Amino acid sequence: MSGRDDFEAGRQDLAARNAALRDQIDTMLSDLRRRTAGIQEKQEAAARQTVEIASDDGMVTVRVDATGTLQELALSPKAFERTTPEKLARSITSVVREASGTAQRQLQSEFAPLADVSAVPEVPGVPSLAGLLRQGPLVEPPDPDAERRQRREDDAATPASNRPEPPQVRTKPDDDWDDWDWDSSRRGGRR
Repeated sequence: MSGRDDFEAGRQDLAARNAALRDQIDTMLSDLRRRTAGIQEKQEAAARQTVEIASDDGMVTVRVDATGTLQELALSPKAFERTTPEKLARSITSVVREASGTAQRQLQSEFAPLADVSAVPEVPGVPSLAGLLRQGPLVEPPDPDAERRQRREDDAATPASNRPEPPQVRTKPDDDWDDWDWDSSRRGGRR
């Protein structure tokens, strides 16, 4: 074999390795485009998604967006008759946390497959994508089941004798101004 043949063989080998590297890069770019399109579709769907949760007694209903941000809070008209302000506040907080946790966990489970980089080939000299991506949520969302369970335990622990009486409706004013004669007292004061 002459030096020219060795040079030609080396050149062909270099061209083959270069073509293989280009194919690998093209595959990675097409995978990136596919993943980007998938993420955009999921983001659009998530922007429209809401979660609605109601307390077991129906006194509190909340609706949150996909990130768990409160969008709407509704209280039953009887909420102020059947509970104390403290218990109602705890119930509202718990239902909001349950809805928020449900929404955040749904969002995480929908986007988790898109963060999978196990099929992305490693390129020598380039940092690994798996090492660059943070694993797991920054803050663990509330556990919806634990919130519901805690509300039920709180409700069961409140004996019927400790539940507040409904407010009494007054039939007469508390003062003696009910005998006021408005027609004869146009200038004010009592006569």
